[in-house]
Amino acid sequence: MRNVGIFGASSFGQGPWRPGNKVWAIALVGASEIDFRQAQLDEGVTKVTSIVIIGRSKIVAPSDMSVTVTGLSILGTKTMKRQLAKEIPPATAKSLKVNCFTLLGCSRITDKG
Repeated sequence: MRNVGIFGASSFGQGPWRPGNKVWAIALVGASEIDFRQAQLDEGVTKVTSIVIIGRSKIVAPSDMSVTVTGLSILGTKTMKRQLAKEIPPATAKSLKVNCFTLLGCSRITDKG
């Protein structure tokens, strides 16, 4: 599944949806937003690739979901602002692995819409 914002904004996930195990968020001089709070994820890890060039990407994940963030920022930012989990999720739980590439923009992972 791909979410692309070029010279504009694109968002999805405002209701129940099934993303699959690979998701792309691309923002080229624009914005991309993906909300996983009502997503029906497959078991295991869902891989999210976020590419931002002069724009912004926002990924919203539930606060009880395990999220791993990796990537590279060149003259940009990559931030994760989430509440601390009340307990450690089991290793077999559904989780997100976000890989960000940011050039003159920002990638943000949060638990608030």
